[in-house]
Amino acid sequence: MDETLEKKSGGTRTLNALFLIISICFVMFHMYTALFGAFPGVIQKGIHLGFVLALFFLGEMMVKDASLPRKLFSLVMLVGGILGAGYFVVIDDNMQDRLGLIITPDIVFGLILIAVIFVAAQRCVGNAMVIVTLVFIAYGFLGPIFPGFLGHQGLSLKRFINLVCVTSDGIWGTPIYASALYIVLFVILGAVLQETGVGDYLTDLATSAFGKYRGGPAKVAVVASGFFGSISGSPVANVIGTGTFTIPLMKKNGFAPEYAGAVEAAASTGGQIMPPIMGATAFIIAEMLGVPYFEIVTAAVIPAILYYVALMVAVDMEAMKKGLRGVPVSDLPKIKDLVKRIYLIAPLVFLVIALGVFQIPIARTGFWTIIITIVIALVDSKVKLTKERWKAMFISAAKGVIPVAVACAMAGIISGVIVGSGIGFKLSSSLIDLANGHMIILLVLTMVVCLIMGMGVPTTAAYLVLAILVAPALTQMGLNPKAAHLFIFYFGIISAVTPPVALAAYAGAGLAKCSPTKTGYIAFKLAISGFVLPYMFVYNNELLMMGTWYNVLLAICSSVIGVYCLSGVVEGVVFKWAIPIWERAILLAAALMLIKPGIVTDLMGIGILVLMYLWHTARTKAGKEIPINKAPVSSTPNV
Repeated sequence: MDETLEKKSGGTRTLNALFLIISICFVMFHMYTALFGAFPGVIQKGIHLGFVLALFFLGEMMVKDASLPRKLFSLVMLVGGILGAGYFVVIDDNMQDRLGLIITPDIVFGLILIAVIFVAAQRCVGNAMVIVTLVFIAYGFLGPIFPGFLGHQGLSLKRFINLVCVTSDGIWGTPIYASALYIVLFVILGAVLQETGVGDYLTDLATSAFGKYRGGPAKVAVVASGFFGSISGSPVANVIGTGTFTIPLMKKNGFAPEYAGAVEAAASTGGQIMPPIMGATAFIIAEMLGVPYFEIVTAAVIPAILYYVALMVAVDMEAMKKGLRGVPVSDLPKIKDLVKRIYLIAPLVFLVIALGVFQIPIARTGFWTIIITIVIALVDSKVKLTKERWKAMFISAAKGVIPVAVACAMAGIISGVIVGSGIGFKLSSSLIDLANGHMIILLVLTMVVCLIMGMGVPTTAAYLVLAILVAPALTQMGLNPKAAHLFIFYFGIISAVTPPVALAAYAGAGLAKCSPTKTGYIAFKLAISGFVLPYMFVYNNELLMMGTWYNVLLAICSSVIGVYCLSGVVEGVVFKWAIPIWERAILLAAALMLIKPGIVTDLMGIGILVLMYLWHTARTKAGKEIPINKAPVSSTPNV
């Protein structure tokens, strides 16, 4: 590890070197299994989790100014993590012969592994996930004391260990399986894209395309965050990664600090729903539904585009109101230079074609995408893969996997308790009873549960818990399974900009040096389309690419106009005029009509919009109203 990184971490050369070596082994192990196939049973998942826990606690020992007791505790946790995961890897072959019999070593090493996972989660995922998991565990053991439908016979220690540490319903279930086989590869890909300069190239493309228009820096933030958010797997990480560049640029352009931080937060949060990678959670959704990965990506593409259309319209309206101009053309990346390096997008093109056209297995596609990216970087004259960059690539990949894998392990613990207590089935039944046969009531109740459960919890973990708890209720009421899972996925994500725990907004406020509360409120307002889109595709499955091409096209057109109206309601603008509250209410009615599927409602919504245009045009000609001053494209920015 280079000297700069060593000074930041505060670690010794030995620990730094050891962390790098383990990171390289970790990446190489997953590259090998991606190409030649994963190990069966617990082996792949156990080695993956063992690596993750070892890397995390080794990193904790390297923290600057860490006290000796903390370092010793981290060392104990490191050893415990390796022993706990290693034990279940070793006994995997003979577990079937035991027919569910749990012996003392199973309990001892199971408790050690659970304790280590909890400590890691508290330090790298946050208290929210730990508290949620502890509540579920307490519920599992204290079942008999709960009244009514919440009551159950309770879990014994042996049954708890069997469910959580031995069977595939717990730690070794779908979450860690997806992390060990798919998510890890795309986190590695994200690190490779960043260090090889492909990530910077995508940002340059966005800057060149949108920077010159009014409010250009905000539009660059929206597009760049969409690119990176799809790969990063974390709204907060995306805010930090792209916001470092975009937020100062927005502030310089004339946007208020709170607005700049909110734009970045809303755009980064939406990256989780943006194909092709969707923060890697798409792979887990495909596993949960038992459908090809590309089906999930295809279903998600239109709602994702609509979300970003709404954001672009909102920031354009804000720039119009403030009269903000674009970035000077002389300061933008040259189109000619970008075209010369267009081959840098080849890895992402290959990724989409391999998965969508040739149906190459996900892991193998991830492997070859990584290789292609590295090869392109090696032949590109502007990219110099120095020794330090190679180190940073391995270290960044390893560190990026840690929070996701730990969150998946915690979700596995919750899953084991849910299976053992039966609360998943009971909650689904209760939601259906409360809805009393009305789908809209069930959807609203589900939305509230998703927003609460998703607060402060990583995207992947939030989805996994919600998929077990509330998705069955939606499908039992007749909702299409893909629509049901994407519905809970969207609301689990949007909690990142939903006060009071709007983590992505708080990260944006930190970079913008402004009020977190105000930033959270503005981010929530900007992301309002994210609260409407799930209802749109639930009632209009054409938005999930389910239907004839002409119906899909009609749904897209009406929805684009609908989200335009919705953005106008939020910003108080229609076309080039500012509008009062009563007109916002009319515009909201138009938006809802366009969102609801049907020719009649679409025509009514468009009719309202046309009448509003004619009304304001007549008032302008009569001198009773002045349009918002639309700032022309200029080479001189507003500062």
